[in-house]
Amino acid sequence: MKISAIISEYNPFHNGHKYLAEQLRINGSSHIISIMSGSFVQRGDCAAADKYSRAKMAVCSGIDLVLELPVIYSCASAERFSYGAVYILDSCGCINELCFGSECGNITTLKELALLSDSSDFTQRIISYKTKGYSHPRAVEQALRDSHSDSLADVLKGANNTLAAEYIKALQKINSTIVPVTIKRIGALHDSNYLSGNIASASMIRKMLYSNDASYKQYVPESTSDIIELLKEQKRCPAQLKENERSILSTLRFCTSDQIRSAPDVTEGLENRLYKAIKDNISIDGIIEQVKCKRYTYARISRIIMSLYLGITKYLYFTDPQYIRVLAFNKRGTEILKLMKQTAALPVVMSPSKDIKALSSDGQRLLSADIRSTDLYGLFTPTIQNCSDDFYKGALYIK
Repeated sequence: MKISAIISEYNPFHNGHKYLAEQLRINGSSHIISIMSGSFVQRGDCAAADKYSRAKMAVCSGIDLVLELPVIYSCASAERFSYGAVYILDSCGCINELCFGSECGNITTLKELALLSDSSDFTQRIISYKTKGYSHPRAVEQALRDSHSDSLADVLKGANNTLAAEYIKALQKINSTIVPVTIKRIGALHDSNYLSGNIASASMIRKMLYSNDASYKQYVPESTSDIIELLKEQKRCPAQLKENERSILSTLRFCTSDQIRSAPDVTEGLENRLYKAIKDNISIDGIIEQVKCKRYTYARISRIIMSLYLGITKYLYFTDPQYIRVLAFNKRGTEILKLMKQTAALPVVMSPSKDIKALSSDGQRLLSADIRSTDLYGLFTPTIQNCSDDFYKGALYIK
């Protein structure tokens, strides 16, 4: 049994994701696990479709077992996103390799990037640039240009390359035996509006969904489009931030500077800039535009705003994973779960209502944060969804 793992958002699952799964099978993977963002994603936004539907899309197109990446990691910086996902995968105790797409397709280069970015000298260079007002990604890039080469710095321009280096760093940080493997990304780049054959970026597909453009179907597996069309009939997709903007603004207007300071990624007086922008603006975009600058990126401010809305504090943010939550699986996934009963270092949650009491106090807090975030996610869909579904819903078995 060769078990491979993928870190994902599947927002939504598309032909590029299917290609990666197919390449793993060609390379000898008998079983594939994917850990997937839940209701909210890394850029500080809601997912276009609910997590169970996206997990089903994945299992219908080549993934055997889908785990949930808790919201405190899924709506976080690339470093924390990667750490949470890798920690949970390592805790399964049975995974042989972590596979990820990258623009460069060279694992040696990605390992070099990971090693460099973890050195003390390199860290000091990054800090120096950040004190000059550079954002973290820009500071890392400039530090690489100074200390090594433009060609190595250019690798970081690929969003998947950047995440890949973070995955490798996380594996090294926890001394994992999981082997990192990369497959060169094909077709459209991450967040690109460019279409290549039957491959489009997830962001381009979401734009099609938001505009009710049915041509998205040529860029996703048929099972994905079938699920999406059913969700659209039920008015559960696509979820969008604009559907719930007033609720978010209401939460923000109740926040004090101290409460803003308690949110992840708020440092060096940023709470004061945010507090003023909240008072000055009548839209989320307006708040972000007023606060963002060379140092504070649009994505970072978006994540902070979503953290405030979801009630994610620094304490929660820096808590290590406490459980492994299963969203969906097939017959081969059942075989992995049987093996995990012997190998897993964390409790496996199949149904929150049944399993939450067996978790540690931190585990209960983290799982409760996910359940709460999914309750709130139901306000972002075209019609408002019920509360508490996530608490009582168990993992899906897909035949």
